[in-house]
Amino acid sequence: MTGTHSPTMTGPRARNGGRVPLHLLAGLAAFATLGMVGIALAAPAAPTHDATNIAVDVTMDARLGGLKFGSISMQAAFGDTAYTARSVVRTEGITDHVFRQVFDLTAAGARTPDLMQTQNYQARNTDQDNIQLIDVNYLADAAPLVAADPPYDNSDRVAPRPTDLKNTVDPLSAMIVPMATPGPAACNRTIPVYDGRRRYDFKMTFDRMSDIQSNKGFSGAAARCDAILVPVSGYKRDTIMEMRRDPMPITVWLGPVADANVLVPVRIEVATPLGTLVAHTTKFTVSKQASGSGSSQAALLAN
Repeated sequence: MTGTHSPTMTGPRARNGGRVPLHLLAGLAAFATLGMVGIALAAPAAPTHDATNIAVDVTMDARLGGLKFGSISMQAAFGDTAYTARSVVRTEGITDHVFRQVFDLTAAGARTPDLMQTQNYQARNTDQDNIQLIDVNYLADAAPLVAADPPYDNSDRVAPRPTDLKNTVDPLSAMIVPMATPGPAACNRTIPVYDGRRRYDFKMTFDRMSDIQSNKGFSGAAARCDAILVPVSGYKRDTIMEMRRDPMPITVWLGPVADANVLVPVRIEVATPLGTLVAHTTKFTVSKQASGSGSSQAALLAN
């Protein structure tokens, strides 16, 4: 891996005095390319080894206080026993001129009844001047193996305990719920997330069922979940105290991917002092595909 300094992952001020965590948006999205209108993904998600996969292609528009903030899209392939996904979160509009951020994520792993268990996660995080590359291999009942280029300087951050890192998942897989029908069970869960540096719990609780209607995006029943991010380690100590004292309100709507027996975010809202950050789908297509040879995660990341 090659790169320069780690990018400053910051954005508009959050109401707790911190910054809107773009890495969280990337995880919440669980989607693939936040490209500009008319620009498709550079490559599809690599197929799983199952005989038939269900592929989903999603694009989301993100606005802050009514102004264009960025866009989110996802391509993923779901089999009976495995999954792959790619997501890119990109700032756009006026925001892109103030602080440019691009998060290009890929994940692959196995399906369990309760969650998508990550096996490998890769990220390429870019700002105006810097690139940070991360590769995380998640091991059974052991702490994940992390390679970061350039290496992280964690000297001023709370170090994780080995037990904190066991049985964690990546931010992208965290918001893919292995469930066919939205309902309370989809929301009432705590997901242990580790992105190679930050360890946090994503705690969701069921609010109510919602009916979402869209001309081009997702339409149908979705579970509306209230959520907060609870930091565990990998943050500065003051940041952990602030985030726990005044957690940022997050609302996620989970909708079904037909025939895949999974739920994915179809709408996201995050409260900020500049207004509510809202991401909603402008494209949501589902198709079947035969398993075969395809691009590896490394190839996806290189595009």
